[in-house]
Amino acid sequence: MSNPALPQPGQVVGPGVTPAKPFLDGLFGGFWPEQSVPATPRLVVGALVAGLVAALVLPFRAPGIGTFLVLVVVAAVVAAADRRLRTPYHLAAAGLCLLLVSTVFVRDAPWIVTLCLLAAGAVAVATLTEGRSLPGLLISAAAPPLAALRGLPWLGRSMTASQRSRSWAPLLRTVLISAVLLLVFGLLFASADALFAQWADALVPDITAPTLVLRAFVTALVTGVTLIGVYVALNPPQVEHLALPDAAPVRRPFEWLVPVGIVVALFAAFVVAQLAVMFGGHAYLQRTTGLTYAEYVHQGFGQLTVATLLTLAVVGVAARKASRATAGDRMLLRAVLGLLCLLTLVVVASALYRMHVYEQAYGFTRLRLLVSVFEGWLGLVVLLVLGAGLRLRGWWVPRAVLLTGAASLLALAAVNPDAYIASRNVARFEQTGRVDTAYLAGLSADAAPTLAGTEIDRACLGVVAGGDDWLEWNLGRWRAARLEPVTGVCGH
Repeated sequence: MSNPALPQPGQVVGPGVTPAKPFLDGLFGGFWPEQSVPATPRLVVGALVAGLVAALVLPFRAPGIGTFLVLVVVAAVVAAADRRLRTPYHLAAAGLCLLLVSTVFVRDAPWIVTLCLLAAGAVAVATLTEGRSLPGLLISAAAPPLAALRGLPWLGRSMTASQRSRSWAPLLRTVLISAVLLLVFGLLFASADALFAQWADALVPDITAPTLVLRAFVTALVTGVTLIGVYVALNPPQVEHLALPDAAPVRRPFEWLVPVGIVVALFAAFVVAQLAVMFGGHAYLQRTTGLTYAEYVHQGFGQLTVATLLTLAVVGVAARKASRATAGDRMLLRAVLGLLCLLTLVVVASALYRMHVYEQAYGFTRLRLLVSVFEGWLGLVVLLVLGAGLRLRGWWVPRAVLLTGAASLLALAAVNPDAYIASRNVARFEQTGRVDTAYLAGLSADAAPTLAGTEIDRACLGVVAGGDDWLEWNLGRWRAARLEPVTGVCGH
């Protein structure tokens, strides 16, 4: 005799009796409804496979081609769960994420690889959640940790369905029989031939009692992360429902014009000060400020970066509050905000020049290079805002900001930042005779080819290990391992 169907949430089961809404449905409300997400045991199995692959590949290996393959497996399982239409934006975001992830086997510098992986994750989450506005994109960052809780009912349904289904029995039986045959014949051939044994050692990981705990942890971690991505792809939260509502414009133009006008006037005064220094020369600067030109340009980079960020906020608020009722209102808005954006570009150029002079005086470092790229990206954002202001339509700007930010990190990785830093410090050493060998010693293997053959040799980087395992293969370490060290400033 079959069991009666269970009542669904909201279904009347008796006179005047309605079952209570599930706790998670009430907790997440309209932000993240269930939307009848079906049980999908195959995706749970796919996530488990990704976790097992990670447990076999990642422990006791340096990041390289194996890490890239694990990330690709995770992405493939998540992509299999996303059945939505593939728009040009989705395809561009997927291609950008793939390129960002590939840095794990192209570059050896952990800092740029980590930033690229974080950028890939941000782009992937924003694409899965369909975030469009700035608040929507910011809220989408909370989707992965919340999905670990919101997806529990779906995970329970999927695991229960897989236990009741008989379709998995042949697959499980096949896997078990194949594993036994592989183990038996593999051990026989490994004990019979030394070369085959070496191949087996290279392919089969060390699965012993001391390593099982770590491999179990990696399995659980990667499986959980994959399941989170799968649930977000199956049932993305409604991030745009929490976006800011349209703001009511001010009634009188001076209410936004006066505050923005003050900012414009301050920017204009700053530009005039820059021109006065440019045309007045060093003598004028020292007479009026008591600073040398080198001291003058060293100061203020951080303040100018903050000023650029605040200016973008001012432009955003003004664009929301200014009236656009008449052609005159729209023309005034374009003129004032356009002028402010143009003056901001001058500030960006000034900040970049100050950082350039600072690097020439004190050397090149990762942080200085990164903040220069960040300031340059802010200048690009200002150009995007300026373009949106021409038509007073900026719905596309938040996504463009996200993609250009990720693309900027990808471009930085393509430049090979550690090698660039090494080359600039070599050039500075040849001109001034000053070099910070302690800092160069902290650079990655990416810098070794640049230092080879110079007075500052690759010995500054210490011993560079190439790695014997093909899953550890990394372009930066491979190129460094092929070099012969020469005697120089750091040579032995």
